[in-house]
Amino acid sequence: MRTEVVAIVDDPERAGLPGPESETWRRFAALPGVFVAGTGLLLQVAHPVVGAGVLQHSDFRNTPWSRAFRTHLSTMRFVYGLGHGAEVEGDRLRRVHRTIRGVDEQGREYHALDPVAYAWVHLTLARFMVDTAAWFGTPMTEDETERMWQEFRAVGRALHVRDRHMPPDWAGASRWFDEVVHEVLESNQSTRDVLDSLAHPAPPHPLVPRRAWDLVMRPAGRVVTLTSVGILPEELRDRLGLVWTSADERRLRRFAGVVRAVMRVLPEPLRYPPLAYAVILRARWRQRTGRANQCSA
Repeated sequence: MRTEVVAIVDDPERAGLPGPESETWRRFAALPGVFVAGTGLLLQVAHPVVGAGVLQHSDFRNTPWSRAFRTHLSTMRFVYGLGHGAEVEGDRLRRVHRTIRGVDEQGREYHALDPVAYAWVHLTLARFMVDTAAWFGTPMTEDETERMWQEFRAVGRALHVRDRHMPPDWAGASRWFDEVVHEVLESNQSTRDVLDSLAHPAPPHPLVPRRAWDLVMRPAGRVVTLTSVGILPEELRDRLGLVWTSADERRLRRFAGVVRAVMRVLPEPLRYPPLAYAVILRARWRQRTGRANQCSA
């Protein structure tokens, strides 16, 4: 297994990218995001272009854990500057997606670099931050949300998302989100595969005993399915044929309340995954030492 080298770009804010004090850095890797990640993935693969590309060119169904880990590393690169930073990761992603094209099950041609679909995936990542805060943390204020979106538009530019495909403000982004949900998103094989993986997560390795794995992960799968489905827009939930009852809504709200209470008392190092927190600490240290050097000069 190749070791990931942790490095931070010297000054991400110099390139217009978010840095240690940004809303994006504070929000993106917050630990409760694990309960919203499934929602974001469903929003992505329900787009016909994304769903077809995942179905025909991804190993998600057979190796969901390795695929999730690679995605996590990629987001750490373009959000937090892991490795060589957002611009290099943006170039890598374009190379990876350049050959992902074909014809879907309904006879529609698709290409993974379709600029509107590419921008849609980027928007779902911003929406992920808003939903995580709304359900499992402190909801973002209007100013915080707008600041986050402007930061995330800068990340989008590094990933080669064009300005004209990213609404200039969060109000416009929210309107576009609603339009895509209403007019574009659909039920497809990829959405069914994601729902099955959430409910019945496969062992990460053949040597993991299946019975022991199921004993631990089936309850976790029920929780993640509850949160992932419950946070979806109601219209999309109905389109996917998912039943959502008032009892489900009460369970989701009770669970979210427990998570919020736990997050309020957790020390900061436990509010983020270890890799994300290590990157954040490294960037803060570089920022402090840089300021100290400037003052001494």
